[in-house]
Amino acid sequence: MNRKVLLLSLILSSIGVVMIYSASEIWAEFKYGNQYYYLSKQILFFAVGIIIMITVSKIHYGYYYKYANLIFFSSLIILILVLVPGIGSIRGGARSWIGVGQFSLQPSEFIKLGLAIFVAKVLANNVFKSLKDYFGLLLIIVVVFLIIMLQPDFGTGVVIVSSMVLVLIISGLPIGTIVMVGVMGFAGLVMLIISAPYRMKRIFAFIDPWSDPLGSGFQIIQSLYALVPGGLYGFGLGGSRQKYYYLPEPQTDFIFAIITEELGLLGSITILIIYLLLFYYILMISIKSNSQFGTYLSLSIGILLFMQFIINIFVVIGLIPVTGVTLPFLSYGGSSLVLTLASMGIIINIAKEVK
Repeated sequence: MNRKVLLLSLILSSIGVVMIYSASEIWAEFKYGNQYYYLSKQILFFAVGIIIMITVSKIHYGYYYKYANLIFFSSLIILILVLVPGIGSIRGGARSWIGVGQFSLQPSEFIKLGLAIFVAKVLANNVFKSLKDYFGLLLIIVVVFLIIMLQPDFGTGVVIVSSMVLVLIISGLPIGTIVMVGVMGFAGLVMLIISAPYRMKRIFAFIDPWSDPLGSGFQIIQSLYALVPGGLYGFGLGGSRQKYYYLPEPQTDFIFAIITEELGLLGSITILIIYLLLFYYILMISIKSNSQFGTYLSLSIGILLFMQFIINIFVVIGLIPVTGVTLPFLSYGGSSLVLTLASMGIIINIAKEVK
């Protein structure tokens, strides 16, 4: 299964490189005077990601158990540093990046992996029976969410909270606690939406995007215009119409819309099947792992990946409001791709002990 995880990860990342070029060439030429701007950077990220994935796959996952606290608190410090003026940089209204030369790091990607390792260690090292036992972990998850919301990055916060709570539920979180956490989480979600006018606009745009077609509803309308016309086979690679300044930044959150427009229903379903196969193998690795830590670590990484995938796809097809969550492996972005491939390296190492 380790070879299957490796192969599927490389296939998805390679498709991502091709589709990022196809989606971004027009925008890159207009913005930077270089149609290969995003392609060249993504190829570099892919190369670095492969090196890191192979390196990580050779490190026994038991080391992450030993250094789980250090990894988590280091990633937490980096996440806090992004809020410091002069260190964190603002893009799209969110202070979510730390600039390093011409490149930038997104600390929220590091905290995903750091938190997954930490949660896996705590669950593997303790017996949980009541809310009191889970309280410390729930508190840490909430703290991470609140720090991310200070950026603000609502989409990433939702991915992390929903993923980690689902891991806790699978680990045996009592039904009564699940209901209570669900009610509290829903109430908090409503308060966060009401407190920010732009989030309310996204909710109204989700309900009826054509009520503000040139404002809050613009992105989802353009996404739907990309999804529908392609039909069964699409317009062919490079044949997208929406990438001609209609769908903003098509190489990032809405790249799946361009994929469907160019490769059609068959192409998009093929990619979805590849994702589902990858999730299936990660789940099997988790079930068959020889250690509790290996089980929870692969489960946490797999669920984080799956939640981000589901939320992105649901946004693109208009099932939930726009949240700004990238599509793993396929969307443009160095931190996302490198950390995702590093996570797959951990999964590959765990899989080596699975028969």
